[in-house]
Amino acid sequence: MFAEDHSQRLCVGATIVAVHAVGLYLAVTFAPRIQQAVAQVPLTATFVSQPEPTPRRELPQVSVVTPQPIVRIPELPPIEIPTDAPAASRAITVPVQAAAPPATQAEDRSTPKLVSTVEYVREPAPRYPTQSRRLREQGLVVLRVVIDERGAASSIEIETSSGHARLDDAAREAVLHAAFRPYVEDGAPRRALVLIPIEFALNRGSA
Repeated sequence: MFAEDHSQRLCVGATIVAVHAVGLYLAVTFAPRIQQAVAQVPLTATFVSQPEPTPRRELPQVSVVTPQPIVRIPELPPIEIPTDAPAASRAITVPVQAAAPPATQAEDRSTPKLVSTVEYVREPAPRYPTQSRRLREQGLVVLRVVIDERGAASSIEIETSSGHARLDDAAREAVLHAAFRPYVEDGAPRRALVLIPIEFALNRGSA
């Protein structure tokens, strides 16, 4: 029995060796021919082009029409206005305001009248301030003077300054001590408004 098993194994081994030998022979014999045949077959490359884009279809423009409502104006019945009513019942009375009384002559004369010239009884004598002489200050002062019915300066204001306070004060002091002839209108004295210039100049040798 042992001899039979040994003989079977030998047969199987011999069969395996024979199969490997035949495979090796076929590989060595036919491999170069297969490579040569594959090398002789031409290779063909085919390029597939991309499909052209489908043109976009434009949608037709649609105009929107808003319906206009139809409004019918109702017919109104005629209205009859009676014409036999007395006119006084339909009249409107507007109260008439009394006109303001005209200004009296005394009120008109209370306002100074602007005049261009004035007559002096005693002219202004401005004194040049010592400090202004030392500092070489000079300039023109224009004063706005109200002359009352007696010919005195009741109000003195600076219309145009000389640029120096000492000169402005000296001009005001000189006009305050001056005397004027009252302004007369329609035979009666009246308040007057006049512009008086006072100039301070070093080359004139003011007092």
